[in-house]
Amino acid sequence: MESSDDAAYARAALSATVVLFRTLIKKGLLTRDEVVRVVLDEAVSRAIEAEAQDGREAGSDANRKCAEILKLIAEKL
Repeated sequence: MESSDDAAYARAALSATVVLFRTLIKKGLLTRDEVVRVVLDEAVSRAIEAEAQDGREAGSDANRKCAEILKLIAEKL
């Protein structure tokens, strides 16, 4: 699988997740505040994990980027 395929799968998963959250909010199953809190909690978790890895592992950069993306998602909900 090419890296462009990996990026496409990641973007599709991200889009599907945002659609799911928006649908749950629209149907009244979750409040926007609940969803934002859960997403931000995960962002903090990823940021802490990235700091614990201290750049020594390949996953450190991925966790750092993941935390930034999660914060952006929370802002868009």
